Amino acid sequence: MNQAEVVRRYLHEPRDVDFRDTSFPFVTISREAGTNAHGIGRFIIMRLAEYADPDLNTGWDLFDQKLCALIAQNKSFDADYDALLADKYRGGGLHRLVYEMLIGTPQEYRIQKAIEEVIRLLARLGKVVIIGRGGFVLARRMPGAVHVRLVAPLDYRVEAMVKYDRLSADEAVKKIKAIDAERTGFLKRHHGCDLADSTQFDLVWNLASFPVSEIVNATAELVRLRLQRLRESGAIHAR
Repeated sequence: MNQAEVVRRYLHEPRDVDFRDTSFPFVTISREAGTNAHGIGRFIIMRLAEYADPDLNTGWDLFDQKLCALIAQNKSFDADYDALLADKYRGGGLHRLVYEMLIGTPQEYRIQKAIEEVIRLLARLGKVVIIGRGGFVLARRMPGAVHVRLVAPLDYRVEAMVKYDRLSADEAVKKIKAIDAERTGFLKRHHGCDLADSTQFDLVWNLASFPVSEIVNATAELVRLRLQRLRESGAIHAR
């Protein structure tokens, strides 16, 4: 059973999911807007597929859009896929507290709680690349983690967004600043996390300083080394 199938079953009925932690490595990618995290995540998986080791070259998957799709497919959440992609279900702490006191659990809280549970589940399953969603916070203490942060100067990110999203430069600047502010604020409100603290990450890559191929190769090699260390400690378990 692959990771997506485990998540699908877990969202339907958590008690039906019986598994143990594999302790296989996994990658979380935190990113500034306009740093092509999805592309880099896919390239990391492709690079891992080139290793001879079967624990590296098979069974990996990337989760962001796929995570949103799994949540949206579960009718009990009544969640819109596009809204999930745009992080529209992230509510403020005070709103959530007042709503729960007066009415009950709001939809946005249920959805955010499910996302966090799924990220922890994926991290325990291993062999996943998790894009955003506070993955580096939620899986901070798990031994198989490789936490990556992607950054770049604003002009680099504006150029990328103009090219790939077909926006004007002014539109790209506004979009980048809005996305970065939302992500920074969410992590601060819900996790007490300061993205300026680089010690939360194993690797911080400046895309303006390194070719994507070097970023991908070095990250994949760190995953290999993490796997080796986990094996030496006896932490690895078969799925």
